[in-house]
Amino acid sequence: MAAPITTAPFVSQVEVRFRHCDPAGIVFYPRYFEMINDFVEEWFDKGMGLPFHALHVERHIGTPMASVTCDFSAPSRWHEKLHQTLSVQRIGGASFKALVRFEGPEGQLRLSATLTIVTVDLRTMKSMPLPADLRERMQHFLATAA
Repeated sequence: MAAPITTAPFVSQVEVRFRHCDPAGIVFYPRYFEMINDFVEEWFDKGMGLPFHALHVERHIGTPMASVTCDFSAPSRWHEKLHQTLSVQRIGGASFKALVRFEGPEGQLRLSATLTIVTVDLRTMKSMPLPADLRERMQHFLATAA
């Protein structure tokens, strides 16, 4: 019998920079979407070992976001370090759903976002089945029911 796959969220940290903030010194909400995109790219690279450059340029596989819902719970301020987590909620045929959370220094939830990301053949700009290696690597981040 094969050993079960260990699942855990991908974890990282981001520092709130001056460029992220509005004149009130808090993160301007559209900047969170850039931070989420950077975090997803980091997950592909460091978490799954599939750098965006290799995926997009060499393999012609795009990963556009088809849907995002986001709840903002509390403001984040310049120079804070935010704890980021990403867990895969569902793996479909040509897409997957992920939950992203950003928390402040004391664990206070700042935002939670549900992302639906589709795999696209960049030569035809049409959705394509998730490649087997991508699907397999995502399994390590799949949230398990309690």
